[in-house]
Amino acid sequence: MTASKSDPEGLRIEDFVEEFLAVNKVSLTTYEPREDSFLMLDALEELHLRGLRVLDMGTGSGILATYCAKRGANVTASDIDVDAIKALELTAQKLGVSIRLVASDLFSNIHDSFDIIAFNPPYLQSSTTNDRTIDGGERGTDVIDRFLDRLTNHLVDAGLGLLAISSLNDPELLMVRHPDLSFRIVHERSLFFERLFVLETRARRTALVH
Repeated sequence: MTASKSDPEGLRIEDFVEEFLAVNKVSLTTYEPREDSFLMLDALEELHLRGLRVLDMGTGSGILATYCAKRGANVTASDIDVDAIKALELTAQKLGVSIRLVASDLFSNIHDSFDIIAFNPPYLQSSTTNDRTIDGGERGTDVIDRFLDRLTNHLVDAGLGLLAISSLNDPELLMVRHPDLSFRIVHERSLFFERLFVLETRARRTALVH
């Protein structure tokens, strides 16, 4: 994370993370924020969030959802894991924020449209991991592709998606598979065996022909 930096609404991100981790230690969830979570926070930190409708898909520990709620966003958090949803309900209460919680496999139970949809997905190939939180299917991008296929159906006009991916996912090929979307790298960070990226993605606008 960026050191000693305040976001546009005046919340120091380091203060938030410290408070969240202290509360999360006693929650029911088995998910823990990792480097990709903190990289997503860096991306959200730079956005105006107050009053916007934000969906934190695959919320896991709930760190992104609670951060956005602390910033004044109207937040919906979803996860396929009902235990994660229950844990986030307790965490949100302790942090004094209101979050709409939905148990959902990606967009299966999501019917609204949002200004921002954030997704920190599982992205490793099934053959390389036994951890469901990072198991991205046979190709490692199965969940990501399913998300991108339906993303624009749930974005308002000029809405955007924020997606965490790894260099292991071959980002350039991912972009080729979704030509209806535009992609821009807004944050990146090197780890020991990979490079993490946060992509800002929007519906690609086709020029009108007169």
